[in-house]
Amino acid sequence: MAVLNPLKVIIDNYPQDQTEMLDAVNNPEDPSAAAAKVPFSKVLYIEQDDFMEVPAKKFYRLSPGKEVRLRYAYFIKCTNTVKDKED
Repeated sequence: MAVLNPLKVIIDNYPQDQTEMLDAVNNPEDPSAAAAKVPFSKVLYIEQDDFMEVPAKKFYRLSPGKEVRLRYAYFIKCTNTVKDKED
């Protein structure tokens, strides 16, 4: 897994100094394949394409006020957006 066009996500209600290692499936087609450990912390990065400030009608990814589940992790909800000066 890789994030090619990162968008920073900050989980407000997650401890600053905590990191969990969660299991992620390496190969969904092979149940016997080992799982990879993926870190989960207060600061995460998602693909920019997985967020839309003004979502299209059938956009099922993260947007303001919407709750989604991160793959192999938890549900998160967008409660605030902050833009850089360049945006």
